[in-house]
Amino acid sequence: MRSDPFLDPHSDPSRQARAALLAGDAVAAQAPGEEWLLLALEEGDEAQRAQALLHLARCDRVLHRPGEARARSELAARLFRQQGDAVGEAGALSVLAHSASTAGHHEEAIEAALLGLRLAQSRGDGATLVVALQDLGACHVWARNFDKAAEVLRQAADAANASKPRISPLIACLWLALGSLLAYAGEREQRGQLPPLGPLEGHLINARHLLSEGDAESHCWWTLMQTMAQIWKGATAYAQPELQQTLAQLPEQERHWLVALAGWVQAELAWARRLWPQARRAAAQTVTAADAVQHEPLAQLGELIASQIEEQQGQPQRALQRMRALREREARVRIASLASREATVQWQLDARRSERDRAQLADEALRLEKLSMEDPLTELANRRSFEDHARAQLAGGGVVSLALIDVDHFKQVNDRHSHLVGDQVLSQIARLMRQHVREHDIAARLAGDEFVLLLRGATEEIAQQACLRLDEAVRKHDWSTVSEGLQVSISIGAAQRQEGDTLETLMARSDAAMYAAKRERKSAAMAGTWLTDESEGEGDSPD
Repeated sequence: MRSDPFLDPHSDPSRQARAALLAGDAVAAQAPGEEWLLLALEEGDEAQRAQALLHLARCDRVLHRPGEARARSELAARLFRQQGDAVGEAGALSVLAHSASTAGHHEEAIEAALLGLRLAQSRGDGATLVVALQDLGACHVWARNFDKAAEVLRQAADAANASKPRISPLIACLWLALGSLLAYAGEREQRGQLPPLGPLEGHLINARHLLSEGDAESHCWWTLMQTMAQIWKGATAYAQPELQQTLAQLPEQERHWLVALAGWVQAELAWARRLWPQARRAAAQTVTAADAVQHEPLAQLGELIASQIEEQQGQPQRALQRMRALREREARVRIASLASREATVQWQLDARRSERDRAQLADEALRLEKLSMEDPLTELANRRSFEDHARAQLAGGGVVSLALIDVDHFKQVNDRHSHLVGDQVLSQIARLMRQHVREHDIAARLAGDEFVLLLRGATEEIAQQACLRLDEAVRKHDWSTVSEGLQVSISIGAAQRQEGDTLETLMARSDAAMYAAKRERKSAAMAGTWLTDESEGEGDSPD
């Protein structure tokens, strides 16, 4: 028999996968992650399937494969949502926001980041909130919504400083600086010159004091942006050696977004020194490096920088070609984004349809359950429901009485007035029973014309009083509205639970009391008939 890998720590692929990713080896984390996913599919374990998909999406994110990360994280988010796992869904939405943003699908990215932020806020976990705010800020940066990005990222920095234990706000500061860089590049395109660099330098100074809390990638990121600030200030003599040193510190893997960022810095340095062939090659390198990691915002930036370099060099036709390439890119991304949104809307509609189907199935199950516990004619509890309630009440002890009810001469009602009238009689008696019992009592139809009342907390005396009121209500009811000449009466027998009673013994005593009442009613009726006949005879006699 095959052992459960999720319970065996020595063969647990989920544990191996997580340990490898935690150690920073996303490549080694993939194989056990794939095995984890296959095992979850084999076992039909949707919770493990969602966790495995999220793990693989995180590997894809580290390895700069946003297309794969996006597909897996989107599916993981759906599965987590179906299971009501807010923590897992927030993690999946974080990866989804990042991957959609780098693909240039900014609306989808911001939507995912906003939902992730709402989930983080509902959890009240400081670390999760900081990550969610950083995700949203980064999405706004790549969407070039710089004012909103700055607002959200400042909130992320404040949340990081306020968290206990404290979290470093370094990442938020780095994103603030990158947002400033991109904003300045945009303003230069529109106005032909750079604005004052004060805010950028402020973000870089704040980040520099936090660098000891960061990793090598953060140091490289900060140095590239610091070098860019020096270039724009005209300090190219200082920027050149710093750039060379930074290029040597770039991540070893070829596929990394910082390689594209470094290409932009190289293009700016060559541009500042009027080294046009080098500037052109560096701009092209930015586009190539960005395409390698499927980072559309950086690729578009590379095309923009290349166009500006051609224009500065006095090559308007080449500049126009670069701008056309940029517009073609933007159009392709827009079409892909619309297709993505269409697919997202479709799965959301499918999810709603599934939810509606599940709700309908649940309603149908409740309806069938109600039918199984309810008499369809009278809408009272049926025998099964009554017995379940009665046995539970008797097992719980306490005072309880039971009254059995039988419709007198019901066969004659059916024979003389029709079975349809008989059904209406039963329905009317059920309605009268509901009117004359307390909310916590149980009124049920056992079978045919037999009914029962379970009176909780009622002594036999109280039960008798309730039975008399019901008997009177039946006798005084205007039965002629059901059928002309119709008269209906009932016989009731009540008994109080005694020590050691079972449901069967209590019902037997109630049944005996009911038949005693029926015999008494019959005897009274016969005596009344005899007295009537005798009186009539006396009246007919001569004086």
